[in-house]
Formats: sequence, structure tokens, C-alpha cells
Amino acid sequence: MEPQVYLSRLNEILIKKQALLREILDLTRQQKEALASDSLDELEILIAKKQTKMDAVDKLDEQFMVYLEGLKRRLGIKTLDELPAWRIPGATELKENTAAILDVLREIKALDDENTASVKSKMAVLKDKIKQSNDFRKVSAAYLQPGHNLASPYFDQKK
Repeated sequence: MEPQVYLSRLNEILIKKQALLREILDLTRQQKEALASDSLDELEILIAKKQTKMDAVDKLDEQFMVYLEGLKRRLGIKTLDELPAWRIPGATELKENTAAILDVLREIKALDDENTASVKSKMAVLKDKIKQSNDFRKVSAAYLQPGHNLASPYFDQKK
């Protein structure tokens, strides 16, 4: 296969990957909104959709690696840094597509970090509420144990 064909396939894969990553970015934004509105059911659905998209990205990455290894073998290069020296049409497009993907990935990571922090803070609040509830139960149980006579032992009771 000619190097131009390898590059065009690599660029096609990167374009598909970029589209999927934009969908993942949109789902991540929706996750943020679901977290803000405490809609856990919606959040669960969004996570499942996001995982499906991520699986598709993984498949594209596998295809990318196959074509990339073929291109490297065909040209006898070890890294893509050596590619511009060959002046093959599509090489600059490959670099641009890769840069665009990295930008989208940065956005996704930033939003994901915010979402993770939000989830952790909500979990900490819930953890505190659960601890308070458990403490209250222990205190209540200590005062309201069945079978204990609540009358004072120092007063005689009528017989």
C-alpha cells in the first residue's frame, strides 16, 4: 500500500475519532448538568452512553495503530516525527487532526475533573449525613432499650 493511502486512512480514522470525542464532550457536559440537578438516574444513563462512545474510540485507536505500523514499515521510520521529511500529501493534515483531538481531550479531562470533584464533595456530604444518622440511632437505642424499667431504683413502688 502506498504511503498516501496509509495517511488518508489515518486521517479518516482521526476525523471519526474527533467526532466521537466531541460527542463524549457533549455527554460530559450533560453529566455536569445532571450532577448539578442531583438527577442520578439521568447520570447513570449518560455514563452508559459515554462508555459506548469510549469503546468505539478504542476500536478506532486499534485501527489507527494497524495503519500507523504499516506506514512506519513502508517508510522505514520509527516515529511520526520523521514523517515531514518525506513530504507526503496528508502529513500536515495528520498533524492538525491530532492536535484537534488533543484539544478536545483536554476539554473532556477538565470537565471530567470538575465532575469528579463534584461527586466527591456530594459523597462527603452524604457520608457525614449517614454518620450523623448512625450516631443518632446509637444514642436513641441507648435510651430506649426495651425491658429497662424507667422508674428510679431509689423510690419504692407500691406493691
